[in-house]
Amino acid sequence: MTVVREPPLVSAAGAHPLGADAPACPAPHHRAARAAVAVAVTLLATALVLSLRLPDTAVAQNWSLAWAGLDVTTAVAALATAALLRAGDRRAALAAAAGSALLVIDAWFDVCTSTPGLARTVAVAEAVLLELPFSVLAGRLALRLLTPASPVGASGPAHVSAAL
Repeated sequence: MTVVREPPLVSAAGAHPLGADAPACPAPHHRAARAAVAVAVTLLATALVLSLRLPDTAVAQNWSLAWAGLDVTTAVAALATAALLRAGDRRAALAAAAGSALLVIDAWFDVCTSTPGLARTVAVAEAVLLELPFSVLAGRLALRLLTPASPVGASGPAHVSAAL
């Protein structure tokens, strides 16, 4: 088993990594953080405008292609996670995080675009019983793989079963 040791994110006193005692971000990261905030503010403003101006219903072109594409992309994220775990590659955390986000997106759009009645009931049931629990598991796996000094062996992280 290969053990990867990384410096701890928490100081010896146990302070939070983003607390007052954390070292300052290097300049490139500081600029990237500002850019991320600018993107978030822009997207929130856009979401507000869209929520006020878009119609409640619309006819969409390539509806089935869009849904199939989302499901295939989610499946690819799951397969990439499995392949990277099998190879003992910590980058499995990236695929797991992407899969987690895609599952939440799938649940959100399933519920929001379903028609009232049986279709909505099925969409909510799938979200609650499948998509959101799998998203939580994938997110937990991603976080465990990102934990400093987590062991990663040839057959994958020793702690993966604990995440699930």
